[in-house]
Amino acid sequence: MSVVATGALLNFVVIIAMAIDPLKILRKGPWVTILNLAIADIISCISFFFLSGQQFFIQESLLYYDITYFGWCFGSSASFLWLTFLAVQIFAITKFPLKSRYWFTTLKIVLVDIAVWLFAFLLGFSQITYVFYLPETTNLKIWTARIGVLQIALVIQIVLNIQVAFEIIRSGRSTGNPQNAKHKNIAKTVIILTLVLFLTAFPYFLLKQLEFLARLGHFDQGKTGGVLRYLSYCYEPIAMLNFAANPILYALRLPDYRETLLAFVGKSRSSYRRRSTQNMSSQLTNTFSLKSQRERAASYV
Repeated sequence: MSVVATGALLNFVVIIAMAIDPLKILRKGPWVTILNLAIADIISCISFFFLSGQQFFIQESLLYYDITYFGWCFGSSASFLWLTFLAVQIFAITKFPLKSRYWFTTLKIVLVDIAVWLFAFLLGFSQITYVFYLPETTNLKIWTARIGVLQIALVIQIVLNIQVAFEIIRSGRSTGNPQNAKHKNIAKTVIILTLVLFLTAFPYFLLKQLEFLARLGHFDQGKTGGVLRYLSYCYEPIAMLNFAANPILYALRLPDYRETLLAFVGKSRSSYRRRSTQNMSSQLTNTFSLKSQRERAASYV
């Protein structure tokens, strides 16, 4: 419970930072996707907190269990889907920096937002189909299929991020473009996020999927199913680290996010302005230097 409580707090900080944005530097690039990812993570953390602590809040309440379990499945599904879409955006920005500006317009982003949340709602709802008193085998097949969808999403992330890694290595030379360097920094962050996701949540879902398959009779239904259920239960705290790791990586990898966090305590605004002034002065110096060179060349001719 302490892990998900920490994750909820950290993701709440991400949401507040992007909503207020005191330095006006966060709302650029795939910031809407990162905001939605933080919302999905905080839903997962809060739902799992109340789900795992049911004995401390409301005991023996089926409605309480159904709501919290749906929230956990809905939030975790949305987190997987948003991280997949973030990988798609970063791949497009890294591979096609000019064309991607026309691909991810405001209208298209809004449509994707609606589609992702609706699909995540369906995935979360599929996990509580037992309320309709369906046969157990039908429920197990639906739950197994849901985990399969999330695993496919993770495979897509891995493939895209491998392509991003190759693109970063291929164009590793300095281009002198700050925006290009910022996109590469975000791309590296997404690769780390996917690696964390693969090491935390993916084994948990894999164990749950094997447990469902064992209960369907594909393995030894008694002993094997019990062992897999026990392993998935033991791995739950590690899986929860995924939802707390995202905002920590933002703070470690994204300078703009760090500057925004420091701005809330009044320690960064002056330094940010000073750095911006220095960058502007450097650009003006380069411009006037180039202009003077052209004038000297013209007078020489």
